[in-house]
Amino acid sequence: MTAIIALREDGRATMKRDMELVREILTAIRARADLKPRMLKIEDRNNLVVQRHVEMLFEAGLLQGRRHKNLQQGSCPEIFVTDISWEGHDFLAALENEDVWKKIKSTFSAGELTSLPLSVLKDVGLSLLKEWGRTKLGIPEN
Repeated sequence: MTAIIALREDGRATMKRDMELVREILTAIRARADLKPRMLKIEDRNNLVVQRHVEMLFEAGLLQGRRHKNLQQGSCPEIFVTDISWEGHDFLAALENEDVWKKIKSTFSAGELTSLPLSVLKDVGLSLLKEWGRTKLGIPEN
C-alpha cells in the first residue's frame, strides 16, 4: 500500500512507488478504446497517488500525453494520457507476465521494489521474460 508521506512546497506528493499500481496504470491505459487525451482514474485508488505515479511514468518516458499545470494548491500537474510509449509497452510486457511478476515479487522485498530504479526493474523483468520465452520454446541457454 502506498502512503503519501508529505506534500512538498510545490504541492507535489512525496511517496514511495507502488509497482502494483504501476501495473494497474499501464494495463488500464492499454485497455482504452481510443487515444483521447484524459486524466487517468483507477477505482479504489487515491487520485493524488495515481496522478503522481502517472506523472512519474510520463517523466520516465513510459507514457505519452501532455502535461497541464494544475494551479490548485496541493495538486500535482495533470497529465492527460493518450497512450503507452514503446518503452512502456516493453515494461508492461515484463510486469504483466504472471510468472515473471511472481518471481520479481518473491525475490525482492516490498521495500526493495519501491527503491529499485525503474530501469533496473525493467531490465530484470525483460531478462526474466526472455528466459521464460526460451523455456516455453525449448531453446537452450547460450
